[in-house]
Amino acid sequence: MKRNITCMLFMLNLWMVAETRHLNLQRALDLKIVKAIAKSLGGYQGLCIQMELKNLGADSLVILVEAGRRLKSSDDQQQDILITRQEIIALKKFESRSFAVKGYCCQANNHAPVKGSNYSLNKMADSSLVKLAMYLNSNKNDQDVEQQAIWAVSDNRPVSMISSPKDTVVSGLKLFVCVIKGAVVPWYSLITKTHVYENGVMQTWPIWLRGKLVYDNNEACYTTLHVLDEKGMEVCQIIQQWSYPGAAQTYNLNVPVKGLAKGKYTIELKNREKQLAKREFEI
Repeated sequence: MKRNITCMLFMLNLWMVAETRHLNLQRALDLKIVKAIAKSLGGYQGLCIQMELKNLGADSLVILVEAGRRLKSSDDQQQDILITRQEIIALKKFESRSFAVKGYCCQANNHAPVKGSNYSLNKMADSSLVKLAMYLNSNKNDQDVEQQAIWAVSDNRPVSMISSPKDTVVSGLKLFVCVIKGAVVPWYSLITKTHVYENGVMQTWPIWLRGKLVYDNNEACYTTLHVLDEKGMEVCQIIQQWSYPGAAQTYNLNVPVKGLAKGKYTIELKNREKQLAKREFEI
């Protein structure tokens, strides 16, 4: 009798498993067994989308909402959203569930989303954005850092804008983005600020240039930093500082660049007699 009960429980468990289908969202949408609605929560990064899934069938479902899915705004002026964290949603038969989705804007020149605006579920993003979304799903960074990484791929923004007060924290992400883009890891970082105006227009501009200059110095002397534009015109000069003699010294840069136009620049470290170090950067 005990053996029969155990066997019945085993068969019941198999039956219950068989009645629960595990699908990614794309497959569920293709089969038309799930209805999905997505609306903006009013932000352009982080938990900025409210999604609702409804099970249209009599079977229980476990739905994987994929990292790398691109949600398309119904308003062409507003940015699309790239989902960067996968969600696993269990649905009983005919059940509906609402949940917040983590994602980021992926059209830097469009307006920030308005709260309540509609998004279609669209399809998966292109392969580069899908790779980046999967990386962000497995590796945590600050929201502003992740946003700049998205724009570096979606809008070809400079990788140098992927920055943090501690660059070692974001070095892995910068390297990953450079591999995706086929770019060289920049020697410097641009600390940026993004502002959203009341009309939804978004603007990002560099505030500080950070990096290191390595130089040799034969004598104790005053050194000065100079920033030159593409025409060789000086656009910035840093107050002198005292430098001691020595080889392979490091000058830690923290140069204000707010207001500089887009383009290529050269930064030079000089004493009265000669140039000690020179590097190029781009805004």
